[in-house]
Amino acid sequence: MSVALGALLPGSSADAQTLTADDLFNDGVLHEVRLYVYPRDWETLKANFQLNDHYPAHFVWNGQTLRQVGIRSRGVGSRSGVKPGLRVDFNRYDSTQTLLGLTSIVLRNNTQDPSSLHERLSMKLFAQMGIPAPRTAHTRLYVNDQYVGLYLIVEQIDRRFLARNFPESDGYLYNYQWASEYFFEYKGPAASLYTPSPFEPETHVNDPDPAPLVDMIRTINEAPADGFLAAVSAFVDVPGFVRQAAVENFLADNDGLLGYAGMNNFYLYRPRSSRVSTFIPWDKSEAFKGGPFHPLIWNIDDIPVSVRNRLMDRVMMIQEIRDLYFDTLLACAAFASADGWLDQEIRREYEQVRQAAVDDPVKPFTNDAFESDIQQLLEFARLRSAAVIQDVQRRR
Repeated sequence: MSVALGALLPGSSADAQTLTADDLFNDGVLHEVRLYVYPRDWETLKANFQLNDHYPAHFVWNGQTLRQVGIRSRGVGSRSGVKPGLRVDFNRYDSTQTLLGLTSIVLRNNTQDPSSLHERLSMKLFAQMGIPAPRTAHTRLYVNDQYVGLYLIVEQIDRRFLARNFPESDGYLYNYQWASEYFFEYKGPAASLYTPSPFEPETHVNDPDPAPLVDMIRTINEAPADGFLAAVSAFVDVPGFVRQAAVENFLADNDGLLGYAGMNNFYLYRPRSSRVSTFIPWDKSEAFKGGPFHPLIWNIDDIPVSVRNRLMDRVMMIQEIRDLYFDTLLACAAFASADGWLDQEIRREYEQVRQAAVDDPVKPFTNDAFESDIQQLLEFARLRSAAVIQDVQRRR
């Protein structure tokens, strides 16, 4: 960075030893993150927002200053040259540099979410249901001391996340990258049919050991009905998969494991000491959009076999798994309505971010659209639990 740009940086005033990564994801406060970037680099990043080119920057948060981090544009449908989503790699230019042990974070621009609350609310519910999910917190983002909008700090799914949520963190992590409609069909024995696309290795990139992934998909499709649960459980955390799908359907999310355009928005993790893979939720900007009366079975039983998720289709034929699916929906309904949790959480987050959202100079939504989406979320909170209970009673 230039001397002039570096001179803009404030001095470090907080003691790093008193802070932990939990402080960065403390959603009880609205954070402030500042990036100092060459102005030409910032304009180039926005102009070439479809590329993953990295640019050097200084990162400032809560008195902590990290020099020479790497930033790049990120996202799929949310990519924007006006309000770019960002990945911040603290160790891009210095492999030893971290922020409180974190090597990277996502600054989500929420260009597909008028309220900017969908993901934060969703991940809190996943966590409450015992499903490993990334932590989130909102921030005002400044670039070269100019306010560029309300963003969501999202925990990266990486080895640190794995260490926090699993007994071991040195296994095989895949980021599912949507490329076309895919419903867990078996395409053949060649690993190249599945990885690096759509299952992109995030760990062990040079030695991804894809054989268990291929065996998992073949078993999902070809194992006989008699003994299917035992066979597929050798490769998949079936209860975890079903519970995640249930939470997504409670949230009226059409862009997850059972997405209408195929699977989307998840990671898959397999420990080194096991062949069993676990699903991890990601990117819930589309949650809630199905509305409070979003049906619970439409993408399971009520669609043609050709566009059903093959794993969900088969496990839902097993009564104990079908019961688990409906029980998880009822658990979501009970938690969301208990003491008005979902309603109160929406209102709490709204009060926290409202002014920052109104002040956002480049958001792709009007302030009226922001307020309207908040009202839709509150309606969801008011009606969803009762609708789910009624639908479960009808479907069981």
